Amino acid sequence: MKDSRKFYKALGDLFYAIAAADDTVRAEEKAQLDKEIQFAWKHYDNSTDRFGSDRAFLTEFEFEAMEDSMISAEEAYNAFEAYFDDHQQEIDTYTRVRIFNSARHIAEATRKLNKEETKYLIRLKNLLRV
Repeated sequence: MKDSRKFYKALGDLFYAIAAADDTVRAEEKAQLDKEIQFAWKHYDNSTDRFGSDRAFLTEFEFEAMEDSMISAEEAYNAFEAYFDDHQQEIDTYTRVRIFNSARHIAEATRKLNKEETKYLIRLKNLLRV
């Protein structure tokens, strides 16, 4: 990954889009996001920012910034899609599966998938080709 900072910000856009698909970001979805960062992304590439914090935490920061700005799920998804289109050669199959699984786990955090979340997951699966 050439620029892990942009990658993790794009993940924040995507995960926000999934959580906000039904126009409501629930506490369970935020808790699952934190779990995904801790267990799936924190040690993914061991990149750190200038303060020594793992860059994976940019994902949560971007998620919260999107939520605070009340960005629509569609706009957030489109931001991830634009990033992916520009960088897909850098993202291997293993990483694509990891991205999809994290998105699915966030969508399933409330015990059931709703119609809007399912639509985004289908779009994501097609985009990532997983």
